[in-house]
This record gives sequence, C-alpha cells and structure tokens, in this order.
Amino acid sequence: MNMEPPPDTKSIVTRLRRIEGQMRGIQRMLEEDRECELVLTQLMAVRASIDQAGLLLMDTHIEKCLLKDLQADPARLDELREALKMWARFGLVPGAASPLDGLDEGPLA
Repeated sequence: MNMEPPPDTKSIVTRLRRIEGQMRGIQRMLEEDRECELVLTQLMAVRASIDQAGLLLMDTHIEKCLLKDLQADPARLDELREALKMWARFGLVPGAASPLDGLDEGPLA
C-alpha cells in the first residue's frame, strides 16, 4: 500500500514546512532584537506564503472535491484558477476597509 501523499498535497506540505522554518527565523530575529522593519518584512513574506499555500489547497479542493465526478471544461477551469489568483493578489487584508463600504449611501448621505 502506497503511503506517500499525492503530488498536490506533497507540494502544500512542503510549502507549510518552509513557512514553519520562516516562523522560527522570525522568532530568532525577535530574540536577537533585530530591526522591526526587517521582522515585519519577514512576517509579510510568511503571510504571502500562507496565502499561496491556501490558493494551492483551494485549487486542489475545487478539482478533487467539488468537480470530482464532473466533466469540467478545461478553459473554464483555467478561468476559475485565474480568478482565484486575482482574489489572492488583490483580496482584502483582515481589518481593511472594503472598496464597497458606503456604496449604498448616496452622495447626500
């Protein structure tokens, strides 16, 4: 019986291990009292890495779970992947104001 995870899962696990290493590095930076800007830069890199791991997992979920028994049009699937990439790239960060905030209010509100 083959106990090795599928290639897509293996890729996600590899990314998560890399993130784990980055987090240990950030902890060391804090213990060594490194410059705040450098620590923040590394935290932003970890956040971007987590977003990419999430995007990979979402792609796997769509393909292997949601569309499991369906015949998906490859072109439409590529469009969906591109939309997910755009969302990850331009999506809102937690706590950020939404560009849709206040749209229901008129100019005289």
